[in-house]
Amino acid sequence: MDSVYLFRMRLQLMIIMVKARLEGYPVGKFRKEAVLETASRLHKDVPRTDIRISGSKGTNHLFKERVRLLSVMATAMILDDYPLGIHRREAVLDNIETIVSLLFPEQDFSLYHKILQAA
Repeated sequence: MDSVYLFRMRLQLMIIMVKARLEGYPVGKFRKEAVLETASRLHKDVPRTDIRISGSKGTNHLFKERVRLLSVMATAMILDDYPLGIHRREAVLDNIETIVSLLFPEQDFSLYHKILQAA
């Protein structure tokens, strides 16, 4: 597996875990560790990952900044003392929507409810 493939898989995993948190699914020890590790890895790897988004050089830069922002948001959301108000929730969802539309335009990010109920 190449680094771009691993980056994409980690990003998909983080998107699903963040959406699960927004839907109110439990955050157990293992899920918490997975989110924190994935977010940290993405934040570190995004500058050197050779992702090409159609459009200008600025589009690629903005995409990478959105991924870094999502990793920071995911880290904050997984912590117990982070309040999720309506504006924060909308900001996270907007960021996810933009990332998905640029990198995964035909992918379905449905949540698997029975799987996510177990923390």
